Amino acid sequence: MAKNVMVLVDEQHGLDSVTAAVEACGVRVERVMRGMRTIVGAASDDAAIQRVQQMDGVASVREEKSFAVPPLHRDIPQ
Repeated sequence: MAKNVMVLVDEQHGLDSVTAAVEACGVRVERVMRGMRTIVGAASDDAAIQRVQQMDGVASVREEKSFAVPPLHRDIPQ
């Protein structure tokens, strides 16, 4: 199952070249936020995340956490 990640690119590397390298590591890039030097995408597996973390130009990689709200139930106040 794919994991959503945010990749922060350091100031010393070009955003476009790091984006291409991140894609080559197995991350499907969904959005590039140039002002924040951040790449948002979905990693195919944990190994892809590890490869990105070890890349030159990557300051950090954060995995997006998820949560779920329980279904509505008439006996539980919402």
